[in-house]
Amino acid sequence: MKKSLVLSLFVVHALNASGVDLGQINVEDSHKKETIKDVASEDIKSADLGEALMKNSASVNIVRRSAISNDIIVRGQKKDNINVTIDGAKVCGACPNRMDPPISHILTNNVESIDIKEGPFDMSEFGALSAGVTIYTKEPKKGFGGEIDVNYGSFNFQKGALSLYGGNDFIKVLLSASKEKGEQYKDGNGNTLAQQLANIVTGTPAAGSIYQPKYADMDAFEKETLMLKVLITPSQNQELKLSYTANRSTNILYPSSPMDADYDDSDIYNMEYAIKNLGDFSQKLTLQIYKSQVDHPMSNQYRQSALKMGVMKHWLTTEMTGVKVKNSFEVADTTLTIGLDYSKRNWDGSYYMNNMPFAKQLKSINDVDTQNYGVFLQANKTIGDWALDGGIRYDTTEITHGGVEIDREYDAILASLMATYNLSKNSKIFAGVGNRLVYPMEENSIFMPKRAYLMAIPT
Repeated sequence: MKKSLVLSLFVVHALNASGVDLGQINVEDSHKKETIKDVASEDIKSADLGEALMKNSASVNIVRRSAISNDIIVRGQKKDNINVTIDGAKVCGACPNRMDPPISHILTNNVESIDIKEGPFDMSEFGALSAGVTIYTKEPKKGFGGEIDVNYGSFNFQKGALSLYGGNDFIKVLLSASKEKGEQYKDGNGNTLAQQLANIVTGTPAAGSIYQPKYADMDAFEKETLMLKVLITPSQNQELKLSYTANRSTNILYPSSPMDADYDDSDIYNMEYAIKNLGDFSQKLTLQIYKSQVDHPMSNQYRQSALKMGVMKHWLTTEMTGVKVKNSFEVADTTLTIGLDYSKRNWDGSYYMNNMPFAKQLKSINDVDTQNYGVFLQANKTIGDWALDGGIRYDTTEITHGGVEIDREYDAILASLMATYNLSKNSKIFAGVGNRLVYPMEENSIFMPKRAYLMAIPT
């Protein structure tokens, strides 16, 4: 039981190997999305948001490669087939081997709720084929208060989190910070990650990936985060949100790979301005501008191979910048949303030996820019027991390289239509089809992945 104080709330969670019931996370289903609520309140024991999603959604699984930063799978598809946004800002990992998937750049203690939109039915986002995962962080509140959480768990897991808020009708501020670490997990035989790796590859060509004795017992990860959010309400129909999130992860062990992450640093800057009731053709107009940056070097500095060949490092960075404008209004009892969407991602990576660039600075990813312009329309209408949803989106995308690779340019048309019939208060049946046509400008070919669903589900 939590006890509220004027300025703080103190909670201690003692977690042991047999597990502790953390309480029920509220999961709401609809034909359009699944919503997982109260994430920060009920599932703060770990930094791994991917694992929290897996435990609370039947549609989500994970690729487990380390103690944290596990990548998600939705309906059997993964990687860039899943579009992940944090408060509307798109974040991309820098590692081509998915050591730092987008879902890893926000921590559970900062998350209020998560929407999972399965299939290619969200026209407001670029590139969502399998699903869209929309993460909403905690909001500032009126008055003054705060929360302190201390967690202990198996394998010497330790976490401390602090959240403070304050404000009035005009301005509200939220500050959240956390720090955590954990030792290596052990299997049923009592072997740590390092011991399990040594048992598998000793005497094989991969023996160089074994950890050096002085690093064999090091922690599996360390992680820190800071989030600052400001909400300004100059009038009843206007709202301005400003936020900054910093994520710092250090020495994350990946025994299934020949390298570990030296660190994963990310910074997310976000600004969203909304104004309501401008007229008959603008019930809500929203402008969002965001920028996210990820810095990810990985190396073999803790492995036996570093003693023989030197410390090899693969250093990658990525940066995403985006602007989105959306306008919603009603026509003939139909809710319409039209929008413009722009994003640009830069991805760059190089190899280093003993902290010196390779000859001619050998590039792994040569300063690649992916620039997208999109326009979309979504419509929602209810007729008796029927709910109809549809949308269309047009994209033009350019991919340019800093090296000799061929630049690419694509045009794409996305469309979806979904009909839902409410059989009763407790069940419904829906059918949906989504289609994406991609036209490579330099080729006379069309790529046409399609998705269709017909399901009856309880609500």
